[in-house]
Amino acid sequence: MASIVSSLGAGSGIDTKALIDELVAAEKAARTTPLTTRTVVLDAQISALGQLRSAMQTIAGSLDARVKDGTLGLVPVSNSAAVAIERVGTGPATAFVSSISVNRLASAQVLTAPALTAGDAPVGLGTLTIQMGTRTDLGGGDFSFAGAGAAFDVVIGASNNSLVGLRDAINRCGAGVSAAIVSNNGTATLSLRGADGTAGAFIVSAAEDAGAPGLARFAYTPGARPMTLAGAAGNAELSLDGIAVSRASNVIDDLVTGVRLRLAKADPAVVVTVSASRDGAALAATISDFAVTLGAMRGLIGDFRKGAVGTDAPGALANDPTARAMDQRIAGLAAAAIPEANGLRLRDLGVNINRDGSITFDAARFAALSPTRYADAEALLKTLAAPSLSTQPNRLQSIAAMATPATAGLTRRRGGLATDLAKVDVRLATYRATLVRQYSAMERMVAASKAVQAQLEQQIAAWNNQGN
Repeated sequence: MASIVSSLGAGSGIDTKALIDELVAAEKAARTTPLTTRTVVLDAQISALGQLRSAMQTIAGSLDARVKDGTLGLVPVSNSAAVAIERVGTGPATAFVSSISVNRLASAQVLTAPALTAGDAPVGLGTLTIQMGTRTDLGGGDFSFAGAGAAFDVVIGASNNSLVGLRDAINRCGAGVSAAIVSNNGTATLSLRGADGTAGAFIVSAAEDAGAPGLARFAYTPGARPMTLAGAAGNAELSLDGIAVSRASNVIDDLVTGVRLRLAKADPAVVVTVSASRDGAALAATISDFAVTLGAMRGLIGDFRKGAVGTDAPGALANDPTARAMDQRIAGLAAAAIPEANGLRLRDLGVNINRDGSITFDAARFAALSPTRYADAEALLKTLAAPSLSTQPNRLQSIAAMATPATAGLTRRRGGLATDLAKVDVRLATYRATLVRQYSAMERMVAASKAVQAQLEQQIAAWNNQGN
């Protein structure tokens, strides 16, 4: 082929190689331009439908998250700082009003040791043993103790023989007792604190090294009490709606489902009211935001569906039935009754579809909704956004899913065009090879004709010379 191509133009003097390139380019344009144009259109349609699907999924996901995070659920409230209340997880399952009286706050056992001169003062060698359990006051400083669980040894040797070393060793032993040193007026005092609640009491027994005594001053047992009881362990004592309740902590999660109570003050004479109800303002704000996002979604669809105006090109989905169907489904959401919401509709919540196609929120209409239907309003939004209901009509995820089969069909057509374009390249290669052969043959014929012409001219010239 290379020898044939190199011979192009050799006989005729015409640049047949350039001529072939032009013919092939013209043929390529004629064959590929329609395919390329259709490919560009399909790419725009696929991209537009993908944007619609993604936008609708984003709206559904955002609303679903807002419902699940408890924003629209029951909001717990307390009328006194003595008992703070907060939501746990998605909050309480049902509305309630309860009365609480706090008789006693949960407390921890606190022991203080005899004061030493400084934190680096030696404490003696040996082992302290910490045992957790329940302490019972017998009066006059005496008490009995019932141990529970494993005991923890705190070993004091030459390397940690100081008040600081003792403190650090206790904090590392894992007994559930924290140690601190309080410095004041040239003295250093060890303080030990257990966990809140009656079961957080503890005793400390000492086994001294006879050669370096001193650890006994940190003992606290029924038979030996060098350490001083600065605070006794006890449960929180309260009543909920007249029912006596005892808890080991001032933070209580298990009295009302979905609610955490934080006890801050004990006063039996004070009755604190705690309750849970839905926040109408938060619900209204969510519905307003939802109306805005739905309106923006319809606007996006409208941009893709717009026809050609003057010199402006039409939208990518100007004649697309899927985009039209998605828009109709969105417009129909306001009037659709949702069984899971006892027949409540978005338009009952103030979501309006206006004559110009825009979607707005009527705050006055929502305000007219009875608070007894706030739970239905939450159920409506939850149902609209629930991914598990994506196959049912009038659900956000089902509207988003409408774009999937249409996109798949367009993608298949796009693949067919790519195949056709590849076939064009094969055909053009064949076409070029045919032109090269044809023009090479022509060049050879022209060259042969010129050779005959030259011979004739030479013969004629010879004859003329003989006649002279």
